[in-house]
Amino acid sequence: MYSEETQKKLIEKTKELLKLDIKTIDRSKAEKIVEDLREVIRFHDWRYYVLAQPVISDYEYDKLFKLLKDIESKYPDLITPDSPTQRIPSEITKTFPQVKHLTPMLSLDNSYNEEDLRDFDRRVRELTGLEKIEYSVEPKFDGAGISLIYKNDIFVRGATRGDGEVGEDITNNLKVIKSLPLSAKFSSYGIDTVEIRGEVLIRKDVFKKINEERMEEGLSLFANPRNAAAGSIRLQDPKEVAKRGLEAFVYQITYATDKNGNNLLGKSLNKHSENIKMLHNLGFKTPYEVLKVCNGIEEVIDYCKEWEKK
Repeated sequence: MYSEETQKKLIEKTKELLKLDIKTIDRSKAEKIVEDLREVIRFHDWRYYVLAQPVISDYEYDKLFKLLKDIESKYPDLITPDSPTQRIPSEITKTFPQVKHLTPMLSLDNSYNEEDLRDFDRRVRELTGLEKIEYSVEPKFDGAGISLIYKNDIFVRGATRGDGEVGEDITNNLKVIKSLPLSAKFSSYGIDTVEIRGEVLIRKDVFKKINEERMEEGLSLFANPRNAAAGSIRLQDPKEVAKRGLEAFVYQITYATDKNGNNLLGKSLNKHSENIKMLHNLGFKTPYEVLKVCNGIEEVIDYCKEWEKK
């Protein structure tokens, strides 16, 4: 997402911002400083929550965040929907309205052995008339399915899978997940509106800690990380959701249009592996680094065997 040169510049900018004092910032300087703070905070969120490679201390991060919050409090007209300070809403969510997905969230059939895969390949070749199929192979995450919509580069809606056609609006709860960008430069790819599929996950070590805390409080334990993730994204208080250590991975673009409403899938966005690369470059957590494009089903089987050994 960031070149080495850009990262160096952002680290230097971070050092300069850490020297600032709210008392010395008047309205004429505030707008530029707010833009810089948002830029470096997003960068450090990416380093910490996506790469797990922070370059500043928690104390320094908190200091940057507090400065941004203080300036926005002093000059409320500078607050924007994608500001890092807007991740955690103050209000409780009483209900989760039902919303229709732009495209249905379909499920996949399982394959349990090599013959299942070869049979699937045979059916695909018969349907397409192609002699050999190129497959994109990547791990499947076992979490809570989500659908995300970005409009004009801003995250505007997030929903549960529901029945595949209609899900529950959990936008406020998803905003607190820091591995999920509140804004992304889809416009640089000619995209105005995009719907993305993903999964909300809880790492096993975090899951263990949550269950230990629930046991101490006399609460029922979650059966597995998937159930914990699904339950967490439907909590009424976004502040409580933020405490659950959730992560969001995305793995598919299912809808994309330009500013004139023209469909881009199958056109400028015509290859799944390239779409995943784009999402990776925009700062999302994706399977990009382990995704492999295989030429034919036998390469798929070989790659699956490699994963079985891990």
